[in-house]
Amino acid sequence: MTAATLCLLGLAVAALLVPGRRWLATTVPPVLAVIAVASGLLGPGQAGRALRPLAGPLGFVLLSVPLAVLLDQLGFFSAIARRLASGRHYLGACWLLAALVVALLNLDAAVVLLTPLYVRIADQLGADPVALALQPLLLSCLASSALPISNLTNLIAAGSGGASTGGFLVHLALPTVAATLVGWFAYRRLSLPRLGARGQRREATSLPAMAPRPSSAPPAMGEWRVLVIGGLVVAFCVTGFLLVPSFGGAPWEVAAGGDVVLVVLTRRLPLRTVPWSSVGTVLGLGVLAAAGAAHLPLQRLLSGSSPLDLLRTTGLVAAGGSAFNNLPALLVSLPVLHRHGGWGWPGWAALLGDNVGPLALPSGTLAGLLWLGTMRRLGVHFTERDYLRVAWRVALPSLVAATAVLEAARALLGASQ
Repeated sequence: MTAATLCLLGLAVAALLVPGRRWLATTVPPVLAVIAVASGLLGPGQAGRALRPLAGPLGFVLLSVPLAVLLDQLGFFSAIARRLASGRHYLGACWLLAALVVALLNLDAAVVLLTPLYVRIADQLGADPVALALQPLLLSCLASSALPISNLTNLIAAGSGGASTGGFLVHLALPTVAATLVGWFAYRRLSLPRLGARGQRREATSLPAMAPRPSSAPPAMGEWRVLVIGGLVVAFCVTGFLLVPSFGGAPWEVAAGGDVVLVVLTRRLPLRTVPWSSVGTVLGLGVLAAAGAAHLPLQRLLSGSSPLDLLRTTGLVAAGGSAFNNLPALLVSLPVLHRHGGWGWPGWAALLGDNVGPLALPSGTLAGLLWLGTMRRLGVHFTERDYLRVAWRVALPSLVAATAVLEAARALLGASQ
């Protein structure tokens, strides 16, 4: 029984890692989850309890990705990018924009929208496209721990009843800033032009339909109008994401409101961008992770709140997330973390490791796999070996810095929080 359960979980994760076979990632985990329930490895009631915490987070993902796409179709990101590209410090400005999009909207929006946008900025400036396109990938992990809406893992943790928005800000905001800053300096030290073959791209017509399009409005007044309207929508959404949970609401309700406003403004309904396949993948992984959790020695490995315990928890979850993808790593860990008295320091350490650490390998996050696929569609040459040479040099120092800040916060706030 144990071997069969872990084998199914391993097969589901392996399906995520097959390059160029996106259909495997979207079909294998749900099919294996059905097999696990049908064969009795996990009862229907247990499967339902495993999926319940995922409902709200996945609802947010279904609505937030179209929200970002509608902002793009409004011309909001293109208008910002044109202003960034005209400045002297465009590299740092693009880094800051990507960090804010990850933190305030979510990492999937950053990868899906900013990667093609940054490749176009690089074309306009005659810069290496890999150098700029790497930024959304790196920041999808480095900047995704400060708020529940930044990352699906955070939403799952919040949806399970343990982690609040205030808790994220108190415990993970400073570690996120540390990871982002250290990641910036590590990124600047990379020999980026050697990593990708500059100019080996297809014509611009091969860009996906969601790539940024120039606004048809007059360049002066039209662009300012787009910036004001888009900025107001973003401000509304971010304020709602922060405040609505305190009044019993949910982030997906705020995202739905933003979608309605933007659909009226753009007169477009981007149904094709709704990530149904990714949701199916997560649901399948959730069932399989629940089945496998009972057979892993996590009770002993993820307990304790001493400095060494937190370091062990962060390292183990980061390693597990890198090797087996961060979603099953968190889902397997959740029951154990809750058994230790709610969402305390072990939970924050696990989240930090699960968000930052998986940057080290392409298998670590769905966003990383999505980024590699986006680069291939854009015709930018970047291999898995290039990925490893870049990611390790950024992920390790960033994770170390973030963990050190988390431990400093624990020492200041006390182990009881």
